[in-house]
Amino acid sequence: MRITTGVQVSAGLATLEQEPTRLAEALDRVCARWAANAGATALTLSPLLPVADLATLDVYRNFPQLALVASALDVPAAGAARIEQDAAAGGFRPDSLRAAGLALPSSACYGVYLHYRGRQVSQHGELVTVLGQCFREEDHFDGLRRLKAFRMREVVALGTPEQAAAHLDRSAVFLDLLADAIGLPLRRRVATDPFYDQSGDRATFQQVIPVKHEYTYKDMAVASVNAHFGFFGDRCSITLPDGDAVATSCVGFGVERWLHALADHFDSDWARARDAVEKAEAILG
Repeated sequence: MRITTGVQVSAGLATLEQEPTRLAEALDRVCARWAANAGATALTLSPLLPVADLATLDVYRNFPQLALVASALDVPAAGAARIEQDAAAGGFRPDSLRAAGLALPSSACYGVYLHYRGRQVSQHGELVTVLGQCFREEDHFDGLRRLKAFRMREVVALGTPEQAAAHLDRSAVFLDLLADAIGLPLRRRVATDPFYDQSGDRATFQQVIPVKHEYTYKDMAVASVNAHFGFFGDRCSITLPDGDAVATSCVGFGVERWLHALADHFDSDWARARDAVEKAEAILG
């Protein structure tokens, strides 16, 4: 279904008018309240992260084709006239730019692991939530289904393997309850995790032990639960009191994809969709 009211999308960039904006706020409020009730601490992270930091997480080894980076204009080298010409032409040439040392992250949780880098978590573990702006250079864009810039509500657990697994169990229960309360038909399916290389031992590992499950609406993933085991704990030197690396897991809710699913399910009636979400909020507390 193509959404024709309340949303403008061009080249993977979306603008939401008032009604879908209110729906997004209502949906995120439900997810954030669930996270808070589960004991999550809310964080606000920078939408820009150092390229060197993301490199330690294998971001550019696994999916370089998705990466978007930020650079400053090299005014002394290029000259003001060339920069003005480049801008008028719609894009800056490489020799008008400085080296791109900052990244626009493709997942909201990267900043969480970097925030905890070199730290020890308590024996009770840590649970945090963020609403992050994510960026991906996809091979094509498709309305709200596939965007260059989108929002992701994530709830991340850092702790023992048991604590990380328990977070995924709680997240799965919440997703089932949320979908049922809204009346939105979602299906759960095994997927692969972009935090892992898709070749060699890592791909084999995922075939034996699924590390990612997606919740889909008409084959479009709107949420996922992800097990990372000790990967980010090792890379970021995040430890437990006994010195072992933490295990991590996360659940992610793609805000704009939820909007697409809700608009499709409620025949582009944003008010009906928001009413369903607000009723779900009352049911779930």
